[in-house]
Amino acid sequence: MRRLLRLYIDSDEVSGVIAADVRPGGALTALLAALPSLLAEEWRTSDGVDDPHCRYLVDLTNW
Repeated sequence: MRRLLRLYIDSDEVSGVIAADVRPGGALTALLAALPSLLAEEWRTSDGVDDPHCRYLVDLTNW
């Protein structure tokens, strides 16, 4: 069972809501502090998400 937490982020810098999948635990506080710069890394981003609540998905599960 994969335990994931999906965070939804809305920003003035990006059009639409971004979802970020993270693992709850460990360095979650550090991840939240680094989140704005991690969202800018396009190689982590995927379009075509089948989540109606977001436009992009960023996979931060291995961060």
